Amino acid sequence: MDKQSGTQRLRRWSAAEFVGVEMAADAVIEAEEAIIGAGTRIGPGVRIVARNAQIGSGSQIEQGTSVRGLGAPMDRFVVGDQALIGFETQILSPDFVMGDYSQLHNSGLHSGYRPLSIGHNCWVGQNSILNCTERLSIGNNVRIGTQSQLWTHVASGELLEGCTLFGESPLTLEDNVWVVGGAVISPGLMVARNSIIMTGSVLTKSTEPFHTYAGVPARDVTDKLSFWKPQTLEDKVERMRGYIIEFSAEFPQYDDRVRLGDSPEALHGASEGDVVIVPEVRDWAEAAERRVSMFDLTSKTYLKQRSVVEVDWIRWTVGFRARFLPRTAEEAAAASARS
Repeated sequence: MDKQSGTQRLRRWSAAEFVGVEMAADAVIEAEEAIIGAGTRIGPGVRIVARNAQIGSGSQIEQGTSVRGLGAPMDRFVVGDQALIGFETQILSPDFVMGDYSQLHNSGLHSGYRPLSIGHNCWVGQNSILNCTERLSIGNNVRIGTQSQLWTHVASGELLEGCTLFGESPLTLEDNVWVVGGAVISPGLMVARNSIIMTGSVLTKSTEPFHTYAGVPARDVTDKLSFWKPQTLEDKVERMRGYIIEFSAEFPQYDDRVRLGDSPEALHGASEGDVVIVPEVRDWAEAAERRVSMFDLTSKTYLKQRSVVEVDWIRWTVGFRARFLPRTAEEAAAASARS
């Protein structure tokens, strides 16, 4: 093997090289560079072989998971904060990126020769297949139900005998797509934002935003099954007000540390690590200076501070109540400078 490109350049990393990381004794990380955030747990029998491995804070990779390329080390393995990769999952790709609060549940096979990217706040059920023979791009807030299959190639029969079932084509799922479960998504499609693909469907054509598809092959059934209704900013404010009441009841230790208001007045009295939700942020700079997690209902983004309150709030909301995308302090400063 070429020593410049093979596993000889990788080295094995020990738990002692990371701060605040729990790593099982038989877990293996082989990489040229490895960065793992505090609070992350690496389970028994996990094996990660990647030239560059980055795992955020508070994430979990469960027992028996295998991460590598096909026939070679993975070039890049990046997992965000508070993410989950379930037990006995196989990720076999040259490049894998998954965002904050996303979850790949157990026993999935996610493999191919091209990059596989998954955005923030995604959920993929157990025993699913994410194929990346060609590039597979999954946006933010995407939900993929148990035993679903996403394909970027088809190959069957025998070309010599005239079989035409052969092809490779990238597949893209835009933000907020929901593949309900047991569905099959064909190669080469653009699954538009907020599309819903019903249980057991076989999708063979690209979709339209906010439309519903069902059947084999899947057809547009939005006239019979429409699951979206318009929401004004005022509607969102009122719903968020109710969420805060529910959250405070379940987490009394955070009483008055998650609040709803209007910017900039909402920041008055907020302490470091608090969560403040506003209809629209006019200036991110003060929130960044105070180290407050500011959530913007208009852009559906938040200033990421990694406080305990922020993490518990997002964990509580991200399942089905509300999903926001992170901004770093640097991104917030740039946004303030443009406004």
